[in-house]
Amino acid sequence: MNSSSDSKLLELICSGNHLAYATLIDRYWEQLYRHIWFKIKNSDDAKDLVQDIFLSLWKNRSKITLDVKDSLAPYLFRSAKYLVINHFSRPRITVINEQALITALETPSEIKTDDLMLTNELKELLDNEVNQLPERLQVPYRLSREQELPIREIAEKLSLSEQTVKNNISTALSVIRLKLLKYNLEGTMIQIIAFAIFLLSIN
Repeated sequence: MNSSSDSKLLELICSGNHLAYATLIDRYWEQLYRHIWFKIKNSDDAKDLVQDIFLSLWKNRSKITLDVKDSLAPYLFRSAKYLVINHFSRPRITVINEQALITALETPSEIKTDDLMLTNELKELLDNEVNQLPERLQVPYRLSREQELPIREIAEKLSLSEQTVKNNISTALSVIRLKLLKYNLEGTMIQIIAFAIFLLSIN
């Protein structure tokens, strides 16, 4: 069974064949683990995320379709991408290296049109909430997140202390996070909301 194609294994898995399921796990587990560990740098969490991927595969086995190359890899690594995003959105997680998550977000995957529409919708929601911030919070936030100016330059530009700028940006982020939670969104949008939480993370 180890030499069976992904499509054959998936066909067997759909019929409830646990041996085919185990073969597929053995085929992709190491690749997924290394891929996720490289992004989150935590062995235990990486193992948990890989397990979540395969549990999801089993639960959704009848709905999965393969790519033109007859491979499950795109599906599995796309799942890994969203789980990494969700991982960084957890309250206990501090984003130490934003570039690591940016890399995760930019990992090639088959993004559907609906996903892009949801991302655009979220950006509109986020921009709307930023527009409602008082000027003392909105201005430093935009200078930091949109113009990517460092705290020192923002402080000089606004004639404020660096600590005041940090406090204002932190307050703005807290307000926006809380307001985003008021949107009762389901499905893929939950994953996109996780992306928004990442965007609101600061070092």
